[in-house]
Amino acid sequence: MIKIAARSSLLIISIFCLVAIIAVSSVRISFFSFLGNDISRTDSLLYMMSMENRSLEPIIPNKMDSSLSKNALRLFTNINLVDLKTYLISEIPGLDAATPKILIAGEGTDFTNLPIESPPPKDLDIWGDDIDNKDDDEKVDDKKQETKDYKVYIYHSHDTESFLPMLPGVEKPNHAIHKDKNITILGERLGKKLEEKGIKTLVEKSSVQKELAQKGMSYGQSYSVSRNLVIEATKQNKQIDLIFDLHRDSARKNVTTKTIDGEKFARVMFVVGTGHQNFSKNLAFADNLHQMLQEKYPGLSRGAIEKARKGGNNGIYNQDLSSNSLVIEIGGIDNTLEELNRTVDALADVISEYYWGDAVETSK
Repeated sequence: MIKIAARSSLLIISIFCLVAIIAVSSVRISFFSFLGNDISRTDSLLYMMSMENRSLEPIIPNKMDSSLSKNALRLFTNINLVDLKTYLISEIPGLDAATPKILIAGEGTDFTNLPIESPPPKDLDIWGDDIDNKDDDEKVDDKKQETKDYKVYIYHSHDTESFLPMLPGVEKPNHAIHKDKNITILGERLGKKLEEKGIKTLVEKSSVQKELAQKGMSYGQSYSVSRNLVIEATKQNKQIDLIFDLHRDSARKNVTTKTIDGEKFARVMFVVGTGHQNFSKNLAFADNLHQMLQEKYPGLSRGAIEKARKGGNNGIYNQDLSSNSLVIEIGGIDNTLEELNRTVDALADVISEYYWGDAVETSK
């Protein structure tokens, strides 16, 4: 009995030592490695299988580390020795849920610079006496509501998101909020530019944030209010094909700015919710726009990320209402109106190209 116990102990110690040797011989961890992309178990399994079946080699990711020991460890423990996040993700509750996955990586995009939802301070009052004025002029023109030829709908769930250069005297990032000088200016411009390209566009005039304030609702309920706007808009205009919810990222200028041909642009990122059945179609839509931006305006797109319905994320973002619906983060708090306008014009360029190309294909 003692011999059996001793042998079992020796076996366990041997296995532990083997794993330790693999780890020590393979580790090359940088301080910020937990912020990078991790390679999946599927990729690790494919690599190991390819050692026996060479026909699998073409489908293995180019960046796959050709180390049997590392891939074996990754396959059986889900630990990537060059990604600290994999050590922590199973030990810290909520870390996996709070970490969006990069679906399409644009230039320079990693886990250090993903879009951040930053609600305004609760004590920041931007409405003043306007809070009681429910019947103001922020209504959509009735004549336009009756038009049946709208093809694009633009709205803003966080319509008070603003930019520091627009707000003289404001320095704190989370104070980049304004009832007039905000992301809706870009929505109006995008609508105008699409109209100029022959695409009739409905731009939402109602303020989601004002309705939240009027009803005593929280910032986290923004998408519940904007959902009603999307439903009503698409109900009244059944020909709407493309839907965009425009936002401003909270990231700083070094992340959200790109110089192209000597001119500065505010970079964009697409956000796709996974908590609905249209996820794959919306992702394909985002990928199309990303690739078109890459071709015409290299580096302008930061790519696309997914957000699941957990960890405090909405996870749907009203994208279940259409197979061509996206959240688009345009620029960050430090971008100037000039930079933002250039980007909006570029977006109008590729969106119109996508729409007319798709319309031609559909008509064939």
